[in-house]
Amino acid sequence: MQRFAVGAFCILAAFLLLVGVVSGYQSAAFKEKIVFVRADPSRGVTATQVINAFDQNTGAQTSGHAGPQFADVSRTDVRRNEIAVMNSDGSGVTELHVSGSDPAFSPDGTKIAYCSMHDTRYFEIYVMNADGSGQKRLTNFNTADACGPAWSPNGKTIAFYAYALTNPNRTPQIWTVDADGSNQKRLIDHGMDPSWSPDGKQIAYASNRENPFQIYVMNADGSNSHRISKEKLEDSNPAWAPDGAAIAYVSEGEAGHRAIYIMGADGSDSHRLAFSKKQDFCFPAWSKDGKFLAFTVLNRLGAQAIVTGEEKPRCEIWTGEYQIFTFDSEGKTHQISDAKLMAMKPSYGRVANLR
Repeated sequence: MQRFAVGAFCILAAFLLLVGVVSGYQSAAFKEKIVFVRADPSRGVTATQVINAFDQNTGAQTSGHAGPQFADVSRTDVRRNEIAVMNSDGSGVTELHVSGSDPAFSPDGTKIAYCSMHDTRYFEIYVMNADGSGQKRLTNFNTADACGPAWSPNGKTIAFYAYALTNPNRTPQIWTVDADGSNQKRLIDHGMDPSWSPDGKQIAYASNRENPFQIYVMNADGSNSHRISKEKLEDSNPAWAPDGAAIAYVSEGEAGHRAIYIMGADGSDSHRLAFSKKQDFCFPAWSKDGKFLAFTVLNRLGAQAIVTGEEKPRCEIWTGEYQIFTFDSEGKTHQISDAKLMAMKPSYGRVANLR
């Protein structure tokens, strides 16, 4: 893994001191977990390079392991991408043995929403128990992919995006559905990556209606949609902070690579937090107390699967080697995923009764 720039992390420290909140709900029966997507090595993951580790003092090689290529779930053999849960520090990984992507814990930690091709040609939205049991399909589009589920703060509604046309994917739309699969509604065209405000009144999302993708906010019923990001380059993957004051997101950085940014919920005071000239930083996710921000670091490997005319941000298209990192209010970074397997798309939750 290439070393990446951390000079902007001091901005995060100052910013999180202003906007971070400590949850008022603490219980010994619940533990903060991260649900994520990992590559299943038994389903066609092939090594494309060897990753070596060296002693920083002597320069001697200390270890090495295969670096398998991990394809985005919209590409090739999607069955090899499985959902797993781990502690917030990366320990205690529990494999759920469920294929899918974009997992998200329900607010009470008892359910996981995700998208999968369990029994259809395209991705649909599913819900399962936090231990992987009780899988239930909520949507039935059958004409194009539906992904990106995001729970409302009260746990009653799931926002997601679905494509009106496919091959390539065009015109993504944001929908909502009740947690039991009823009351499905289309909110807006040209939108993806929904993220609820903590009070449940608004949804942030990415849209390319003005090309390239930018960050927008709308009311929870789809009304009063307005753009809040101000960059001229592509912005995507918004993640609303737990206190509602800030939104983390991804924006195009130096040399065309994606970087993690943060801005006020109204689009003000935008700052770059983490970037690299050789890697892409994607899919930011806040811990429940707002003290940590997890994200996916991507090393591009080989030719990239870019489809002309496809309506997707680059973080949703690149293929390569993925790992999950976090950084905290002190600007410290931590790689929390196992370097021998690929991991991406983290989402936090407080969960009971999981190993």
